[in-house]
Amino acid sequence: MKNNDLKYSEYTDIDYYNNDAKDALIPEEVNPYEFQLKENEKYMNNVALVTEQGEKITYEEFHTRVDEYAKALKEKGVREGDRIAFAAGNVPSALYLKRALYKLGATVCAINPIETEAAMKSDIELVNPKMFIGINMFSKKFSTVSKKYGVDSLYFSPFDSVKTSMKEKTLLNLFMLYSKNFVFDKEERLSTYLKKTKNNNNNISIANDMNTYISDITFTGGSSGTHKGVMLNGNGLSTVTKGANYVLPLNPGDKFLGNLPEFMAFGAFAMQYALNRSLEIHLTSKAMPQDFAELLYKEQPNGVFGGPIQWNAYIDYVLKNADKNIYEKYKNLSKMGEKDQKEFYKIVRNTLENLDSTVKNRLDMSFLKAGVSGGEQLTSKTENLTNIIFDVFDAEDSLYNGLGMTEMWAPVCVKRGNLNSDGTIGHMLPFVGAKVVDPVTFEEVEKGKPGVLFVTGRGMMEGYYNNPLETSKVIVTDENGTRWLNSGDVAIIDPVTNEKKFIDRVKRNFVCGVENVYPQQIENLLSTIPEIKESIVTKIPSDDLQFVCKYHISLENSDIDIESLENKINTLIYGILGEAKLPHYIEYHETLPKSANGKLAWNVLQDADNEKYKNETLEKEKNINVKVLK
Repeated sequence: MKNNDLKYSEYTDIDYYNNDAKDALIPEEVNPYEFQLKENEKYMNNVALVTEQGEKITYEEFHTRVDEYAKALKEKGVREGDRIAFAAGNVPSALYLKRALYKLGATVCAINPIETEAAMKSDIELVNPKMFIGINMFSKKFSTVSKKYGVDSLYFSPFDSVKTSMKEKTLLNLFMLYSKNFVFDKEERLSTYLKKTKNNNNNISIANDMNTYISDITFTGGSSGTHKGVMLNGNGLSTVTKGANYVLPLNPGDKFLGNLPEFMAFGAFAMQYALNRSLEIHLTSKAMPQDFAELLYKEQPNGVFGGPIQWNAYIDYVLKNADKNIYEKYKNLSKMGEKDQKEFYKIVRNTLENLDSTVKNRLDMSFLKAGVSGGEQLTSKTENLTNIIFDVFDAEDSLYNGLGMTEMWAPVCVKRGNLNSDGTIGHMLPFVGAKVVDPVTFEEVEKGKPGVLFVTGRGMMEGYYNNPLETSKVIVTDENGTRWLNSGDVAIIDPVTNEKKFIDRVKRNFVCGVENVYPQQIENLLSTIPEIKESIVTKIPSDDLQFVCKYHISLENSDIDIESLENKINTLIYGILGEAKLPHYIEYHETLPKSANGKLAWNVLQDADNEKYKNETLEKEKNINVKVLK
C-alpha cells in the first residue's frame, strides 16, 4: 500500500490556517481504532454517546464495549483481512461493531440497510464477503441475499448493550415476529457470542499490519454510473479527521448530533471525526430530512452535519414557525427573478428580527458553533437563507460547506463559515494537496481559469476493488511519483484569496468551437428565471463546432409565453456567458428525470440525446418536440 507523504509546503492552503495546523503532524500509520483510542485517552470520563433512551455512555465504557464485541466477533470467526458486509443504522451496538472490526483488522463493506435486495446482491457480488453482519430489523431481506451467496450471517439488535425496559424489548420482538424478521437461529445472533465470551479475560490485540490493511470498502456509482467498491485505508480516515480538527471549531466535550448513517462516506467521516475529537455524540436513528430541525432544537448540539436537503428542511421549519406570510412567499421563491430574490432575503431578515420574543427564543440557535453542509452541491438560495437565519438567531458562525468525494474519505475542501467568501468551497483541508489542470494535457492552469481539480493526500483511496480499469481512469502518477486523484470536478482558484469555486462535473464539460462549456454554469443561470422550474443542459454533436448546447426545461406552469421566455434566456446567457453557451435546441418537459436520491439525472437525457442524434447533424434533425433557435 502506498500513501502520499506531502511536505508542509505542498499542503495547498496551509498558509490560510493557524499555527496549530501548520505544526500538525500526519498521524502515525496505525490502525484507525488505535488512533481513536489514543485520541480519547485524556477524555475517558467524558460522555461519548447519548442514546435515544437517554442513557449516557462514557469513552471508557465505549472502549470496553468495543473489546467485548471484538471478542464476540473473533469467536464467531472474524479474522484479520476478512471482508465483512456490514448493514446498520445509528445505534450504539453498530458503532461498537464497526470499531471492533477495525480492531480485528477486518475490512468493513458498508451496505445501506434500507436499499433493495437487488442493490444488496450487487454489493455482495462485488466484494464476496466472508460474513454478513446486519441489524435484525431487516434480517429477512439480509438473509435472502446472504444465503443466495453462501455468506455466513450475524444479526444484532438495536437494544444490544442499551438499557431498555422489558416492555420495549417485548414490543420489538413482537414487531419482528410480525414482520418475519425474527432471528430463530441462536448461532446467527450477536447476543449468543457476547454471552459466550462474557468471562473471557484475554486481551484482543489491535491489528497493526498497515501495509496491507484496507479498513473500508464503500460502494459508489460515481459519475460514470459503474458500480464500484472504493478501497479506503484507515490511516487515511485518521488523517482526514485530524485535518478537520483545524477546520471545525469543536472541542472535546462539545455536543454533536449523530444523525448521518455510517453506510455513506460523509456519514462515516462525520461519526469518526466526532469520536476521534472526543465529542459527546447524541445518537439518533431519525435520519430523514423532515426530522432534522426538530432534532436540532431538541438536542441543541454544538456541531451538526447535514446535506442540502436537511438544511432546506431546516429553512422550511423555521419560516413556517416564524411567520405564515413569509413562509407562503418562500414556497414561491423559485418563481422570483434574481432582483426579487434579493429583496425577499431582506424581507426575511427584517421579519425574523422583529418576531415576538417568545418565538425568537424558541428558534434560538446560540448553541450552534458549526453547522456543516455536504454530500452534494449547496445552492446559493439555501446558503443565503440558512446564513440569514443563523445570523438572526445567534448561531456562532455561518454555514460551513465544501467539496468532498468518497474516493478521498469525503471532505477535501471546506468553506469555514465567515472566514471564507460565500459562493466558494473555501480552502483545501490540512494534509490535502491540490492543483487545477487542463483536462487534456494535465498541465496546471493559471489561477482564475477553470480546470479539473486534482487532489492528493493520505485520505486518497487505494483504488477500486478488483477494477484496475476504472482505477486507471481516475488515478494519475506524476513525474515525482505522487499519486493524484482526478476528482472529475471543474474548479477555479481565486488569484487573490486562493479559495476554490466549484464550476461543474468535468464529464459534462464539452467544447463548442474553441470554448469550454460547463453545463452547470448555464443551469445555475437558468434557475434565476422565474418561469423555469428545472433545467438540464446536454451536448449535441456538430460538424462545424464539435458540440452545441441543448436545453431541457420544465416550466413552472403551462401558460407561459414561450417566445418571450426564449428571448429572456438568450439575453441572459449571451450577456453573461457568451455566444458558445446559447442553446441551439430547447426541449420542454413536464418533469425532468431524477435519480433515486432526488438529484436531476442529466445522464439519462444525455444518453437519450446521444441515441437520437447518432449519425445525424443538427441541420437534419426536425423533431417536432424540439425548438431550434435562430
